[in-house]
Amino acid sequence: MVEQRRATRWFASVAAGLIIGAVECVLAIAFAALVFGGLLGARLPDGIGLYLGAAALTLAVMAWRSGSRGVVGSVQDAAAAVLGLVASAAAAKAADLDLIARQSGLEVHGRPDIFLTVVAATLVVTVLCGILFLVIGRFRLGGLIRFVPYPVVGGFLAGTGWLLFKGGIYVSTGTILHLRTVPAMIREYQLVHWVPALAFGVILLIAVRVVKRPLVIPAVIAIGLVVFVVGMIATGSSIEEVRDEGWLLFGPSETARPWKPWAFRALGGADWASVLESWAGIVTGVFVATFAILFNISGTELVLDRDLDTNQEMRDAGILNIVSGALGGIPGYHALSLTALASRMSVDARAVGLIAALVPLAAVVVGASVVALIPRMIVGGVLVFLGLAFIVEWVWDKRRQLPRLEYGVVLVILVGIIVWGFLPGVVIGLVLAVALFAISYGRIELAREVAFGETYRSNVDRPATERAELRTLSDRVQILRISGFVFFGSTNRLLERIGHRVDDTPPRFLVIDLRRVTGVDSSAVVSFVKVLRLAAASGIEVVFTGASDPVRAQLARGGVDETEELASFEPDLDRGLQRCEDALLSAPGRVEARREHPTAAGHDGPPPGLAAHLERVSLPEGTVLLHQDDPPGDVYVLESGRLDVETVTPDGTRQRLQTLRPGVVVGEITLYTGIPRTADVVVGAPSVVLRLSRGSIERLETEEPELAAALHRWLAETMALRLADRMRALDSLLD
Repeated sequence: MVEQRRATRWFASVAAGLIIGAVECVLAIAFAALVFGGLLGARLPDGIGLYLGAAALTLAVMAWRSGSRGVVGSVQDAAAAVLGLVASAAAAKAADLDLIARQSGLEVHGRPDIFLTVVAATLVVTVLCGILFLVIGRFRLGGLIRFVPYPVVGGFLAGTGWLLFKGGIYVSTGTILHLRTVPAMIREYQLVHWVPALAFGVILLIAVRVVKRPLVIPAVIAIGLVVFVVGMIATGSSIEEVRDEGWLLFGPSETARPWKPWAFRALGGADWASVLESWAGIVTGVFVATFAILFNISGTELVLDRDLDTNQEMRDAGILNIVSGALGGIPGYHALSLTALASRMSVDARAVGLIAALVPLAAVVVGASVVALIPRMIVGGVLVFLGLAFIVEWVWDKRRQLPRLEYGVVLVILVGIIVWGFLPGVVIGLVLAVALFAISYGRIELAREVAFGETYRSNVDRPATERAELRTLSDRVQILRISGFVFFGSTNRLLERIGHRVDDTPPRFLVIDLRRVTGVDSSAVVSFVKVLRLAAASGIEVVFTGASDPVRAQLARGGVDETEELASFEPDLDRGLQRCEDALLSAPGRVEARREHPTAAGHDGPPPGLAAHLERVSLPEGTVLLHQDDPPGDVYVLESGRLDVETVTPDGTRQRLQTLRPGVVVGEITLYTGIPRTADVVVGAPSVVLRLSRGSIERLETEEPELAAALHRWLAETMALRLADRMRALDSLLD
């Protein structure tokens, strides 16, 4: 039983390997036809041998490096589409030079081989892909894909689909699909060649989307080959006749040639100047391949239902592409469909990959004589299928998944690539990426406004009378907390918010908290200058708080600096609000009102009758009244002066948590909880405190229960007010 199960598993691995190897051969041939066809058609057999070798290497290396994780590799279409453009441009340039030479009657000797030039371009693209993959994996930058807007990448992939679709029509007819070639494409000779390829590609696409089984692609390719053979038999055509009429991949004068070290020959025989002139296409190919592999790795995780280390996968793919590129191979990496095939057949991906590598390797060794019999409609149809798969996914499937604006970006990039070419489309995509970022980021509300007085105030613990007075002055301070990077796309909303407030009820202070601002650009600095002008015209003082040194330096360079009675900088929001509160409470009218009506805001301070039990203590500045971690003990009421509540941070620096003003009680929390003191209380200015010892409280509870109850009610009200203040501030910040 065990032997039978082992034999079954081995048979399944061999079957899956042969299927994957056959599919990989078709893909390699299709990509070679895309890159080396047309004006380079005479060298197509060499190109096919080169790419078949790359396919064998890709399958083997990916099986070795990633097969244990269930990954199957493949030569990829994304870079092939761009390489097709580079090859076409190089071939066209060579043809123009030859034509000029013939018309001038000149003989040009030693001209670089254009085939080797295309090989050199392939080498550069693939090696650069490998280096970039290694760098991303080495420095753990796999998350970079998240910084490119999703619809922009979608537009690139849809444009890649259009290039593959055009390549499929080109392989099947030898004519580039363009508006000016439409009349030629509808002639009978062209129709009978591209319509079957288009039909085969559409049928393959429908089969993949309907059946949704890994074996559907090789099955449809096999059916297509059978149909082609049946058609030959039905029409009584021979191999020679079919080849003469252009139905087979190689023409009558072409033969399939085995792999040769063309990459090494390209080092001395290629036109490297032409390769450098194609830098835009090369960069685009690397760019598209990089995003494609990152997407494929994410998709592979879904196929395998397991997490993969993106950076490890990038390093493995980097090694593959450096080796393959050095031999003239096309970029290769994780293949979703082939990985799914191995996964659903429950076979070992490493064994399957190594078996599959033998199929293109055999074709390379024997010269790929059977490859010459492959119909163009099959190869062209596979390219049409790959192109339509990209286009349908991003133009049709995503139409309801993406917001209208983002879906429009996909369409604009695709139309740009169709009308003006891939490079202009890439430029359009990059511009749209910046615009989309600016629009999306500009929609984020960077400025959050919190209410002053009632909801949010400084950490200065003031008596109830002053707190009540500050609540009545809530409209005198506008607090804006800004986050993120402030740039031209977000400052207009900030200006509008401030302008509306000034037109409605101008505040006395405008507090702008910059603690969470990571940077500002020149446009943002200009906007802050406009804020200062608006403040000067309206009699408003602007208080900037929490600005980092780089942000403050940038503001200063733009003219935003401290100005008496107009702009000031405070180290944090706490001290900025304290500045505003002190100024509001010290206004002459406010001071006189408090003197005339000292109890206008209600009862404040200890209950009557407690004075006899309080000990009056004078303290010089710098005295530590309460020590952190001391056991609970006495309660103190600040009669005059200032107390600072401080703690020591892990790095040893002292940080102010709160400032206490006259009329405030301290030490009451530990009285009830019994826990040690949570912070130091330091005398910030010469002060007088009223000390109520723990023993006195215990005697009150025994001898004067009514006074003790009044004391506890007062302490409870004090803690409740403080808790309510903190909760309101917290709710506002979390909103």
